[in-house]
Amino acid sequence: MRSSVFYLVAVISAVMIFVVPLRAEIDPYYKPQLEQLTVKLKAQGFTDDELGRIFSDSRVVLYTRIVERRGKGLNYFNRKFGLLTKESIERGQRILRENRESFQKIEDLFGVEKEVILGILRVETNFGTSTGSYPVFNSLLTMTLVENRRSSWAEAELIELLRICKEQNKDPLSLKGSWAGAFGICQFIPSSYVRFAVDGNNDGIVNLFDFHDAVASIANYLKAHGFEKNKPFKNREAVYAYNHCDNYVKAIFAYAKASKRRAAS
Repeated sequence: MRSSVFYLVAVISAVMIFVVPLRAEIDPYYKPQLEQLTVKLKAQGFTDDELGRIFSDSRVVLYTRIVERRGKGLNYFNRKFGLLTKESIERGQRILRENRESFQKIEDLFGVEKEVILGILRVETNFGTSTGSYPVFNSLLTMTLVENRRSSWAEAELIELLRICKEQNKDPLSLKGSWAGAFGICQFIPSSYVRFAVDGNNDGIVNLFDFHDAVASIANYLKAHGFEKNKPFKNREAVYAYNHCDNYVKAIFAYAKASKRRAAS
């Protein structure tokens, strides 16, 4: 989370922001935005050398096609998604059985129903089988540089991502996730990782690609947003905070209800 050099523009001044030249994948049109981003990153403590290594990397690419994409309003109940199929529910039940002790411990600790967590795991990444193939850095960089309604948000998330990677000595370009900048089995954005991700397996590392860490982090997120047993309205608000989409909330609770019904049969 490195690298042949491929010039974005000729180096014509000794006051270039980057020591290492930028790659051609970033259109020169976005140079002013990139320079503004660099100034902000330097204010956060990043050096010219660090930024040069990142932005001269051969893996840095802009995905301009994602800018107009929208993740809201998806029909989670269509046949292709298969949310409430027998196979889908049985997969969830199998995961509950295989991790019963862990789910029960988390439910007791955070007060979040295991079936709701299961629903989020199913909808977000199909229980971890589809966590995304986009480099999160590139997704957030694209939305930062290509002006759109998400630009300010993406810039803050990109800076957060680079801070996390610097603190953990990780390569920021190795992290894969969704086109919208979320990663891990639970699909957290960088700021959510900082605020809500927890170590669910007590190994001293918070890794959202680890099942137990992801489950505990979902529970912690929902609890922090007001989830409380037997409080349906508050719980729907908590899930809405996870993804600001009414269809998403309906899907999560529909799956949770179907899971309880299946377990009781």
